[in-house]
Amino acid sequence: MKIAVFSDVHGNLKALKAALCQIKENGADQIIFLGDIFQRGNEEIECLELLKASGIICLKGNCELYLADGVDIDPDVEYLREYYDGMRSKLSAEQMSFIRQMPLFLEKEINGHKMHFSHFLFSDVNAPYPFLQLSSLKNGIFDKTVESEAVTKYELSAIGHSHQNFVKGKVVSVSATGLEDPSYLLINAGKDGLTFEHIDIL
Repeated sequence: MKIAVFSDVHGNLKALKAALCQIKENGADQIIFLGDIFQRGNEEIECLELLKASGIICLKGNCELYLADGVDIDPDVEYLREYYDGMRSKLSAEQMSFIRQMPLFLEKEINGHKMHFSHFLFSDVNAPYPFLQLSSLKNGIFDKTVESEAVTKYELSAIGHSHQNFVKGKVVSVSATGLEDPSYLLINAGKDGLTFEHIDIL
């Protein structure tokens, strides 16, 4: 089974359309979006509507958390209060309901391969802001989390958020679809093993 994973659209409708088109052409059996529809671009609502209509699995990123719960959940983003207050006023009740109902993570087992999908690794999945901070990539906290039982119990954990392609232990990060050097992750979960590759979005 082929699973395509992409993340961080950030309001770039052209990039989202290109990603979905290329992924479908490459024969993915399932598509998972790891979150962050909003912020940076200017076609966030159009991106939201396209994702809603696509029927793919859409997980919450920090941007969706800020929309649903307000920026007070993360003291580092007070400067974004005006943006998220404004965006919230533009969205319909149906759109807000879709955002609130987006799951925070997804667990899958295919052909004996246990996988986990989320926007980023968690510090506390039950906290208002559940993700590790990006600074964790530099201060060693991310590396410690990678080695924790909560992560190592999966054969693969796919994440976005950092806008980078990298592999650390069993954690695989995919770059931002809506920014420079976009890519998606193609996972092949077969009876003979689990493989993955980063594929550039053209």
